[in-house]
Amino acid sequence: MKALIVDDEPDIREELAEFVAQLGLGVVVAGNGEEALNKYFADSEIAIILSDLMMPGLNGLDMLDNMNSAPGADDRVRRVIFMTGNGNTQSVIRAMHLGATEFLLKPVDLDVLEQNIMAARQAVAAERARRAEAALLKEQVSLNEAEISSLSRNIEAAYAEALACLAAAAEYKDPETGQHITRIGEYAAALASELGWTSEWCEMIRLAAPLHDVGKVGMRDAVLLKEGPLDDEELRHMREHPETGYRILSVSGYPTMKMAARIARCHHERWDGTGYPRGLKGSEIPIEASITTLVDVYDALRSERPYKPAFDHDKVMDIIVNGDGRTDPRHFRPDVLAAFQGAQYKMAEIFDQLKDEAPAEAEATDTSRREML
Repeated sequence: MKALIVDDEPDIREELAEFVAQLGLGVVVAGNGEEALNKYFADSEIAIILSDLMMPGLNGLDMLDNMNSAPGADDRVRRVIFMTGNGNTQSVIRAMHLGATEFLLKPVDLDVLEQNIMAARQAVAAERARRAEAALLKEQVSLNEAEISSLSRNIEAAYAEALACLAAAAEYKDPETGQHITRIGEYAAALASELGWTSEWCEMIRLAAPLHDVGKVGMRDAVLLKEGPLDDEELRHMREHPETGYRILSVSGYPTMKMAARIARCHHERWDGTGYPRGLKGSEIPIEASITTLVDVYDALRSERPYKPAFDHDKVMDIIVNGDGRTDPRHFRPDVLAAFQGAQYKMAEIFDQLKDEAPAEAEATDTSRREML
């Protein structure tokens, strides 16, 4: 740590320099304010300034004002002690406003000066230590935040993968198309965005919608994979999968899983009340389930199945909007259907980007049974 001694009288500078050096500080001297500024800015170790107030040219107050207004001034820790033979109240007030710590009258009592210099030295050391600790803490906080952010991303990725695995488990029981569940999530997120949902909620439905058929893991293979019409008991069993899916997913308290549970339970409900398992009607059906229902129908119509050909986008839109005897626009929530029409080319783009490499191979089965799944 160094002290800068500023005085236009050489004898005083020399005496003060010797005195300050005996206190264990490095010493830099200047004969006026301009010289003092040059030396101060050139040496970052200068932290204590012992200056005359009245000097030819740039006086002590103006010198300090220049130090305060220089770029990066707040980054330097300093203590300023003024000395003067004819101080006045106005000068004292301005000196204190500019950040001077002491104002001593000449001739200066060396004992008092020593006390002020040592106090300044202690204050500078304490402030430097505080700033160093604050910088270290800030750096540590930044590192911790980066680690937490990385951990959070890893957790989110693992969570998304776990949901995808759960959805894939249902598809494994009843394989339709390899990319079907991925497309369902992307369709649902795009449709939710068209409806004005926030990005957070769009991401939730992107993860939740693919779980709509997770209840199929609880179905008997003899029913699920039967290659013919279902009898009444088998049809009743097949229609249990929405409630089964709800029971599987509703044990979780996470918002995405709660949404997935509602979708699983209600994705076969219809706006006109003709769906199952509970025959819900209109706004009784959660909107996320209405979204998933519509995009699931779109994907099924676009995809080739053993029991049906793949339809192009325009034909599928015509079926959804106008009906074809099996699919009826009254099955769909009106605002969701309108938003779907607005986002239809995004739906087509998703299908093309995530198209399966080849259709599934199997013998033809009863169409009515498959549509009910």
